[in-house]
Amino acid sequence: MELFFLGFLGAISGHWLHPASKARRRIAAGLCSLKFTQAHASGERTLLRRLLAAVRGPGRINASNLLILLALASFLFSSCETDIDLSIPINQSSLVVDAYIISGEPARVTVTTAYPYTSVVDLESLSSIVVSDAIVVLSDGQLTDTLLYTVDLNLFPPFFYQGQNPALFGQPGKTYSIRVISGADTATASTQIPMPVPLDSLAWESEGKDEEDSTIEYGRLRVWFRDPPELGNHYRIFLKTQDFTSFQTPFNSVFEDRIINGDSIFFDVSKPDAQPSFLVPDSLSFQERRRFVKGDTIDVRFCSITRDSYSFIRSFQSAAASFGNPFAAPTFVKGNMKGALGGFVGYGASYHTFISQ
Repeated sequence: MELFFLGFLGAISGHWLHPASKARRRIAAGLCSLKFTQAHASGERTLLRRLLAAVRGPGRINASNLLILLALASFLFSSCETDIDLSIPINQSSLVVDAYIISGEPARVTVTTAYPYTSVVDLESLSSIVVSDAIVVLSDGQLTDTLLYTVDLNLFPPFFYQGQNPALFGQPGKTYSIRVISGADTATASTQIPMPVPLDSLAWESEGKDEEDSTIEYGRLRVWFRDPPELGNHYRIFLKTQDFTSFQTPFNSVFEDRIINGDSIFFDVSKPDAQPSFLVPDSLSFQERRRFVKGDTIDVRFCSITRDSYSFIRSFQSAAASFGNPFAAPTFVKGNMKGALGGFVGYGASYHTFISQ
């Protein structure tokens, strides 16, 4: 607002008032006395009156000058549209690496190239950016394993590199590093698998029956657990039902113990999408998409993660949540991958199975 009024007064003094020096002095004096406050409440003159007084000086404002001022204000308000041609550059690194290792499982690493911001997202376009000829090496500081390129249509993305050596399957308390070589690009990262924290209990709370089919009853999942006494624990939760082919993450799947440290708490968990959100039909209701059905078998994977992993996932979720919103603040994804975009996350997992009833 302040910038608009400065431009407004500058236009008046530069184009409409011939005695420029006198007008500028009056304008400057008026600007110095302007206070963007509740004018009526304080008894002061309104902002418009102060502006007019600054321009006209002592005496009565000329009617023709008032018309000029109003015409100019109308012109300025109606001429604020400008065509802007944005050229959005892709990051200097065209390599994107999404890597994780879960306790008891082999490491999995997805390697792709950067995806143009304005491109359409679908399975065909995503498959075109997959890098299938990279060299991916995992190490725990003593042993190394060259990961094998794998295709598994039950997972998303279905193209990834997977560990082969059982001795390098994830173990809590250990630190792992990866090196990805693709053409002239080399990316490296390391992560630790924290000790897992088990859940205490789970419950399903009904939210009513389906409006069209009374045999279907929806509800939310409630989870209880006790945070360890030491500060600095971070968590991520995964879920799946009998209709899912793999674990998926609900909205806001990560949290920390900064406020809940050492306490026994509960939190509600929404049902995640069984497949990528851009493949979910728009016709599904909120209950169908986000609530569990009575009788569902729910598998829960509750994971401990490091602070770096938490920052990476949290920043990524914030960026994903603001995607497509022209008024959202820019978000920087805090990955731990050097030489590429992305991150390497270690999960200390505990598993639980629950029937919603």
